Amino acid sequence: MYSYHSPAAISPPSSAYSHGVVATGATRLMHLSGQVGLKPDGTLAGDTEAQMEECWTRLFAILAEAGMTKQNIVKVTVFLTEPDSVGLYREVRDRRMEGRETASTLLIVAGLAHPDWTVEIEAVAAA
Repeated sequence: MYSYHSPAAISPPSSAYSHGVVATGATRLMHLSGQVGLKPDGTLAGDTEAQMEECWTRLFAILAEAGMTKQNIVKVTVFLTEPDSVGLYREVRDRRMEGRETASTLLIVAGLAHPDWTVEIEAVAAA
């Protein structure tokens, strides 16, 4: 159902992602809004790592409600406000995605919609 494309004619991905993912036979496409590190009660999850964890938890909950799983994610975009947290993000992503490689974009931004938010993750899924 999915094929991954990182051609030898260009440099390889800089971490655990694919340059491109094709979802063949997909009948449903889901765009997941950017998720931030807010717990179910609306409070901030804590430090940057806790916010990253909560972002993934929220994304997986949205997928589950639509009858999908992390296996259906084909593209992830992450916005970080702290350049030093790139390595931490990759560790959390790799653990939470359990080796699943998607197409990926990572941006360092000056800020998010609330000054306490340090990470926002959005995704596209296909089933």
